[in-house]
Amino acid sequence: MKRQKYLKKSRIAKCENLGPRVAKYLHSLNVFAQPDRKFSHFAIWSKKGFSLMEMIIYAAILAVLTIVTVNATFSSIKSFAEFRVDRDLNSSAASLMERMTREIRAAHSIDLTQSSLGVNPGRLTLLTKDLSGADTTVEFYVENGTLKIKEGGATMGALTSSSTAVTNFIVRSLSNPKSSAVKSELRLTAARGGISKSGNFYTTIVLRGGY
Repeated sequence: MKRQKYLKKSRIAKCENLGPRVAKYLHSLNVFAQPDRKFSHFAIWSKKGFSLMEMIIYAAILAVLTIVTVNATFSSIKSFAEFRVDRDLNSSAASLMERMTREIRAAHSIDLTQSSLGVNPGRLTLLTKDLSGADTTVEFYVENGTLKIKEGGATMGALTSSSTAVTNFIVRSLSNPKSSAVKSELRLTAARGGISKSGNFYTTIVLRGGY
């Protein structure tokens, strides 16, 4: 009891150094009535830090957030790779189909002796004319999984991208007394970063060069 009174007086005395008005105001608020209870709890709380249970909870929350972030990142990467595979597949199919359609329509007949019809891999040799009007040939054939084109016996290059492979190429000749046509069956496989996708493409084009 005497110690509490002594502490109270000493703290009031210290506050009086700040000014009599401040000391009187603090004394009226009874700030120093129970000094030990006022400040001992805060001192103990500030010194103890985080408990083991709190650290475990924080670590678990951090682990969950890390897993979610990593999964979202890998999902984005996979989606982008799938998008690129789809783009390669559709781009190659559109490019070669457009070229085949243009060349077949311009041709006046099929060279049956130089063509491989109804088999896989097939070969299509068209009898057509060049820009000057001279007779020439256009060939479509598969080599090492790539669909290539020749014009007048000279290789003009590949019609598919490096990431796309031709796994099926079959051409057939269709004819009637009035017209001739070429039916083609094509299967492409595109692959990037362990992700692959395949697609089948069909087309039937009428030869118009002989009209």
